[in-house]
Amino acid sequence: MRVYIPATVVDLPRCADGLWEPPLAYAVTERLLEITETDDADELAEIARDEAARASVIEVGSPLRVVVVAELTRAELTPDPDLHPAAVRVSGRIPASAIACAFVDESAAAGDVRDAVGGSDDALDRLEERDLLWYDASELANFPLT
Repeated sequence: MRVYIPATVVDLPRCADGLWEPPLAYAVTERLLEITETDDADELAEIARDEAARASVIEVGSPLRVVVVAELTRAELTPDPDLHPAAVRVSGRIPASAIACAFVDESAAAGDVRDAVGGSDDALDRLEERDLLWYDASELANFPLT
């Protein structure tokens, strides 16, 4: 199952070592399917990814929105619909071979991230309009932390 994991920029190199153990991810869950009007797979995945991006700054404390995408088995996940319809708890470490890619804000988004964390709805709207940059899993081990 494809999962979207809220992360920090510092987590990106750790993804490559197989020792990363994030507690939470977002996915196209049964509950998400029940409450959304779309059955378009891409739109559903975007909902899960966008919630992970929001969580990366609001709950995880990343200075930029960061989402790591991984392929995990259903046995490694436990749905947590009380948290969010797309939320799943992750059990154990994420093997480096399970990481598919990452999505990261460009550095120019840092001001909007700070303002959004501070409660600005306008900044949150601006972030939602920004595209996240895509990085292949092979690029994460040497991801620039600046």
